[in-house]
Amino acid sequence: MIDASMRMNILNMFKSLRGDDGISFIYITHDLATAYYISDDMAIMYRGVIVEAGPAEKVLMERHHPYTKALIDALPEYVKRDEWHIKKIKPPGIEIKEFVIPYCKYAHLCQFKMDMCTQKRPPMFDVNGVKVSCWLYQ
Repeated sequence: MIDASMRMNILNMFKSLRGDDGISFIYITHDLATAYYISDDMAIMYRGVIVEAGPAEKVLMERHHPYTKALIDALPEYVKRDEWHIKKIKPPGIEIKEFVIPYCKYAHLCQFKMDMCTQKRPPMFDVNGVKVSCWLYQ
């Protein structure tokens, strides 16, 4: 919650620490643009579970997991930002039970849902150098 110029100063400091000094760190954010800007690797989480992880560019550009696809598709195009703010829909509330279910936490929203999705949590499958927790890649 800092202004844009201060945010860029901090992000550039992170990049410098990583590149010049070889320091690694974990950057937790909802801002995919800043995460992409400073990250070599990235993990996308849904309800406390990593659903896709790998090189930042592959994760954001190839988008294997249905949630990663939906997340990126939900971002407004810059030229349509004002229109998006007017039309955006409030997401449903979060309940504790969503965090403890023993199967895919995204299954209730996924257009590709299979029976297996509501029986067991998928392991991480390797898909073109990205780890994806989705039964589509079994």
